[in-house]
Order: sequence, then C-alpha cells, then structure tokens
Amino acid sequence: MKTLIKITVFLAVFAVSTGLSAQSDKALPQFVFPAFVKGVVKMKSGDNYSAMLNYNVVDEEMIFVNKGAYMALENINSVDTILISARIFVPAGKVFYEVVLNDKYSFFIQHKSKFTQEGTATAYGMTSQVNTRETYNNMTAGNQVRSLEMPDNVKVVHENVNWVRIDSEFRKFTGERQLLKLFPAKESELKDFFKKNSIDFSRNEDLLKLARYCNEINR
Repeated sequence: MKTLIKITVFLAVFAVSTGLSAQSDKALPQFVFPAFVKGVVKMKSGDNYSAMLNYNVVDEEMIFVNKGAYMALENINSVDTILISARIFVPAGKVFYEVVLNDKYSFFIQHKSKFTQEGTATAYGMTSQVNTRETYNNMTAGNQVRSLEMPDNVKVVHENVNWVRIDSEFRKFTGERQLLKLFPAKESELKDFFKKNSIDFSRNEDLLKLARYCNEINR
C-alpha cells in the first residue's frame, strides 16, 4: 500500500528505564512471552528495526518499548514480518498471526485470550494512559501508550484459533474434526495420523508436526 508511514528516525529502545525493569519483573500472563524480548520489525519498505517486543493476547496488539513506555504498534499493514525469539508474526487484518509453517498449506496461530473473573466473563483491554497525539520514532504509535497492569482478581483464559491457508484463503480450525473437513480427500490419512499421534492443538510443537504432515500428504 502507498499509505506507509514516512520513516524518519531510528527506533531507540535499547536504554531500558528503571520503571520498565520493575514492570518487566512481573509475570505477564496476558502476553505470548513471559517477558519482553528483543526482536526485529521488518517493514514492507525494506527497513528493519530492533525493539523490545511482546504480543498482548487479550487486546491482540503487538507491544513495543520506547524509552520506558509501552506502545501499541499501529499501521500494521506497513509491517511485513516481526521476528521474536525465532518465532515469526505476520499482520492479518487488525491483528497478528504467528506462523507455524510456511509451505503450500501454511499454518498459523491467532493468539487470543480474555480476562475472566469468578462468576463473570468480562473482556478487559490494556489501560490507555495517554490521549495526546505524538509521534514516537519510526513505528509511529500515536496515542497508543499502554500499561501492563492487570485488573484485580482476574485470570487469563486462552482461546487461540488455528488457521490454514488453502488456495489463498484462510480457514480456521480448533480441533481434529474441523481440520478433517478442510482436507476431505485426505480424511483417511489424517484420521490414521491422529490415532498414532496425540496432538495437542494448543502446543506449537504439535501444530508444526501436524502442519508438516498435511503438506507431506498433499504434495
């Protein structure tokens, strides 16, 4: 797209403040990674930027650290890929999917969760702290400053969705039955695979094993 943001100043996120260190020591159950990790944002323009990154699974936002502030990455359509701890994330509409396998049939994870309280099920987002318009270096987060604080007396319930790209179309599945419907011509082989393998659809390693097999039998 021609609506890419003008990139002007190199992203400076290597100097982590004392306040950042204090928050980073806390458990982060609402994120994919237990702590913020140095990663690389690859732009469609060809520019690459290093940042301390993590993915919020409740708001489904990529969060990066800028001079001690937690910023939500905006304009994600200008992003090509994000690499964090040898794991790959790609933009998908307004959210990011994690790439399990890139092949003829590519597999992805949409990391999703919600906060639930005893007796209720309420979705909470990250608290917005600042509402002023300001440009923060290359990734232009605008007013999307975030807090890592979680609501009291809540827990994170994961509701991940798995996707496979078939003929350029994303099809979702959460279990064996749904996946079998996506490959009707290979139902027998897949049923045999599931009998011989205990697949946990919430584990990246198991999804990778399944994705490789689906591509193997569809060569």
